Order: sequence, then C-alpha cells, then structure tokens
Amino acid sequence: MMVFRLLQRIGYITSLILALGLAPPLAGASKWQKAPIEPQISACEKLHAIGVRTLSYQDQKRDRPVVVELWYPSDAKEPLDQPADFIWVHPDEMRDVPCAQFVAKFPLIMMSHGYGGDRRDRSWLADRLVRHGFIVASVDHYGNTRSSFDLVSSLKFWERGRDISFAIDQLLEEPFLAGRVDPDRIGFVGYSLGGMTGLGLAGANAGAVEQALEQLVKKYSEIKPEMIAHFDFQEAKKSLKDARIKAMMLICPASFVYSPESLKKIKIPIGLVVAPQDEVLPFKEHAELIIQHVVPAKLKMMRKEVAHNAFVNRVSEAGKKLKKMLVYKDHPSCDRQVIHQEVGLFAVDFFREYLPTNLSH
Repeated sequence: MMVFRLLQRIGYITSLILALGLAPPLAGASKWQKAPIEPQISACEKLHAIGVRTLSYQDQKRDRPVVVELWYPSDAKEPLDQPADFIWVHPDEMRDVPCAQFVAKFPLIMMSHGYGGDRRDRSWLADRLVRHGFIVASVDHYGNTRSSFDLVSSLKFWERGRDISFAIDQLLEEPFLAGRVDPDRIGFVGYSLGGMTGLGLAGANAGAVEQALEQLVKKYSEIKPEMIAHFDFQEAKKSLKDARIKAMMLICPASFVYSPESLKKIKIPIGLVVAPQDEVLPFKEHAELIIQHVVPAKLKMMRKEVAHNAFVNRVSEAGKKLKKMLVYKDHPSCDRQVIHQEVGLFAVDFFREYLPTNLSH
C-alpha cells in the first residue's frame, strides 16, 4: 500500500510543479459497451500460438540488471504452460518455444510498467498484440518493481528510459530471436509512470525533475532530503530520446517532470488512453497537459468509473484473497475484461497504422 500511496502523492502534487492549462476536459468519453467484436484477422494470426521467454541482461555501464519478458508469435503445437504466478489471470502461452517463421521480421513493441509494478502485469495487452503479429518485450525497472522495490532507486525516474533503450540494443542482437525483429518498426507502450518514461523516450526533456523530487520530499514523509541529496540532476536532465521508437501508446500517463514547452518537442505519433476521473494521476494534472501540448494522433477516453488500476491484469481468485491486492478492485459497473478488450483493440488499430505487421488484414 505504501507504493500506491506514494503514486497518489506524486499525482496530487504536480500542480505545484507545472502550470497547467485551464481548458475543460475533452468531451465525448467513450460509452460503456459489451466486449467489442474482434476485427477480421488473417489465417496466420488465427493459427499462431503465443510464446513467452524471460531474458536477463546486465547493463555493465550502470551496474544494473534489466530483465525482459518476451512474448512472440510461435508455430509451436506443444501443451500450454501456465505461469506459476497465481495472482493474475494469464493468457494462454507456451514458454521457450521457437519464434514463428511465417514472416521474415516482426515489429517490436516495448512495454514499461507503472510505479511498483512489474514486467508481467499487463500480459493481457501483450497477448492481444502478439495475436496480431507483433513481438512484445516488457521490461522490469530494477528498484521500482514489486520484487525489487527500493525507495531511493524508484525515485531515479530517468533510469527507466535507459532501461528501455538498453533492452532494445540487446533484443536487436538477441540470438533467440535470430534477427526476427525489424529495427525500423519499434513501438512503445507505457502505463502510469511508464507513460512518463515514454514521453522522455519520445523527446521531452525532464527539466522539472529536481523541483518534482523536492516537492515529494516536502509532501511525503517517507522521502527524506538525504535520499535525493546525492542525485546527479544534470545527468537526470539529459535527453533520453530514442529515435528508433516510431510510435507510442500511453495509458493514464504521468507527466510531472515535463514542461509544456518540452512536450511540444514530441513529433512521433502518440496514442493516448485516459481515465477522465483518474484517482491516482488526475486528468487535469497529467493527461490534459499531454493532450494540449502533444496533440495525440489517437485518443481514447474511458468512462468515468474506470479506475487507474483497471489497466493491469485481471486478478485471479487466489489473488483476490490477498489484502495487498485491494488496490485492484474495480467499480461495480466496470468489467475489467471488457476494458482490456476495448483498449486492446485500440492498441492493435494504432500500431497497425504506424507499424504495419506485413500480415493480411
């Protein structure tokens, strides 16, 4: 719960960091509906299975582990292997089976988790993208995951973008993939703090990071001044732009280390999914800033009852019994599976437009 409360505080203090526009929220939030019908898909998409593999790298320059969960199309016909993690409802997947051969190269989608999340907590979205011809690589940000959480490390927001760029470097040379990734078709999905990670990779400069952390020290008692006293803020403000990323989808993103002028530097297509009454990262302090100054190529407004945490995996029956999973409860009128179907279709449409899969539609 401490991680969740910290993320709430991060959201609530941003009005002290950036001056936001006063325009009213955009109208036309999407109406609630039953699970949407899948678009027509090719025979290849219907037949291929989902492979999954864990790749562990070490960034020697930063002395930092970078663990990647890789989902990919496969031609394998082996029995399904459900992961041992019992907290989440997982898609059908087969561990360590070979990558499919039905096209020469696949587009790659990188994924970045939220504060205190992990690489597997949005496997529902990886499932949807893989079934439509993408390879998906989700990165653990060391020190900012459930299993490796360290408060001081979690405040070094700039290391997250470097994790993504390092992982791309490794995946393009990864023997297991044997050249199956197309370096000219790389995209990114960032959720929550992962959305802020994406904005930096897209070209925004984190010029407000020092002020943001100073405000966190003032507002959050667990964060002590000495924790950030040794931070190299000149290093933190260096550009993290990765020109290999050609399109980006952000889900309920944070934006508190970026000025409006910095956001205007972003030129790649952005697909934005927002909850207009986000209780963790309030709309007017985050998503609205992005809408006004980035102008997303595609925008999906969820209904007002959709909570910030509705975009992580559905919780299993066993997971529901854990007290620490209370933050994943939804409004009674919301069906998380339907939310995931809606957002999954949005993601497929967005990335197919900007990173075509070379499969017949």
